[in-house]
Amino acid sequence: MDENLYDEFGNYIGPELGDDNSDDDEEELEEDWGDAKMDQEGLEDDEDDVKQMDTGTFDDRDAVDVDNSQAIVLHEDKVYFPMSTDVYPEAEVLVEDEDTQPLETPIIAPVKNKQFMHIEKTLPRTTFDFKYLAGLMDHPNLIRNVALIGNLHHGKTSLMDLLVRETHVLDWSQTKNERYTDARFDEQKRKISVKAMPMSLVMQTLK
Repeated sequence: MDENLYDEFGNYIGPELGDDNSDDDEEELEEDWGDAKMDQEGLEDDEDDVKQMDTGTFDDRDAVDVDNSQAIVLHEDKVYFPMSTDVYPEAEVLVEDEDTQPLETPIIAPVKNKQFMHIEKTLPRTTFDFKYLAGLMDHPNLIRNVALIGNLHHGKTSLMDLLVRETHVLDWSQTKNERYTDARFDEQKRKISVKAMPMSLVMQTLK
């Protein structure tokens, strides 16, 4: 290596080189120019394809299906539920500015408790004292449980009316069947017992 041809930094400072490699340089330039030209033609073809897609003149065979399932949708553009016009297309929508319901009528009406049976507000007048009746609970040997069972219209209610007359002080008509144990309104109207009615009475012993 000739030290006079290079400086202290290693740069070449000698005479100019000959034209031996000029042909090789020209070939390399031609190759580079050819590659650049091919790249330019490819870019022009891509631009033509994009223009055809924009104008809609490209062939349907070359159409590309675009999946919009992952597309970004703004919050104000999201539709969570179908519109009422889509669900009920024939429905008529009315917008009223004032209430048609009067102020005297409540929006939610109170629950009305219907009464189905006659309920005595006070204790009936009896021939015995109710404290005496409660005291008999301590003497089960004096308690008798009796069930009146029979066919329809065989006098079960009439028998109970006779027992009530003996233990209650009531102004009953001698010719009318009172049906004291038929406390329901439908029983009084139809004159037939529908529901069993228990009663506690103090009767005179037979002993």
